[in-house]
Amino acid sequence: MDYLIFGIVTGSILIIASIGFSMVWKTENFLNIAHGQTLLIGAYSAYLFKVVLNLPFLLAAIASVISTAILGLVLAKIFYFPVRKNGILVLLFTSVGLSWVIYGVVQGIVGPEIRTFGLETSKMIELFGTQIISFLELNIIITSLVCIVSLHLILTKTRNGKGFRAMAENRDLAQLRGINSKKLSNYVWLLSSGLAGLAGIFLAMTGTLNMELGWHQILVIMSVVIVGGMGNLYGTMLAALIIGLSMDLSTIVIPTSYRTAVAFIIVIIVLLVRPQGLSRGGAS
Repeated sequence: MDYLIFGIVTGSILIIASIGFSMVWKTENFLNIAHGQTLLIGAYSAYLFKVVLNLPFLLAAIASVISTAILGLVLAKIFYFPVRKNGILVLLFTSVGLSWVIYGVVQGIVGPEIRTFGLETSKMIELFGTQIISFLELNIIITSLVCIVSLHLILTKTRNGKGFRAMAENRDLAQLRGINSKKLSNYVWLLSSGLAGLAGIFLAMTGTLNMELGWHQILVIMSVVIVGGMGNLYGTMLAALIIGLSMDLSTIVIPTSYRTAVAFIIVIIVLLVRPQGLSRGGAS
């Protein structure tokens, strides 16, 4: 039962981490390798807000998500938007370079030491005298569900959401129809970066805060997006849950250090059987 809960929690975090990556891929048409370091920014921002400014953890987390979202947009405007016209390879290599810059700056500020938020041990929820799930894990799952429902409502019920779907299908045609692609692109970067920051906080809460967090997670995030069908948000959500469960359930029979390898094995199997991934195509 514990492994199943751990898998659902891992899948929930992967959903939050992967949605933004998928949205940027669909609208900007490049693999944003620096997305992994955005998780790092979110996690360490929350740490600094809590430890340095001595804010309550909830306020520190909220401040971190907001500041990470804004910083993500600022970095996109500085590094990505000016080189869009040069093609996706330039954007890809720019994101790799930016990843190393972020990594170096964060390490220069906080140092290479492994840290924790110093939170109290989360209480367990019991059912018929058996401990089922901790309040922390339950909150992560609930937050993920709220993000999924909110994103679905934004995509299907709001003008910006419909504009995003149109831009994801054909950016030039969307512009001809009067959709402000520049404004929508700003929204995508804000949402993508904010969600990445939240995922980084959750990862640090369930483990430790270390400088390799971004590098480790970007590989799993890319696996999720490939399995889900490149750019398909709902396929990405399903793939995140499948990979999260598979990674943690696999530790029943294999060492924990091989969890990430399981994600790549799933990618290989899915691509052999269904090259387009789990989705049937489309942005949503």
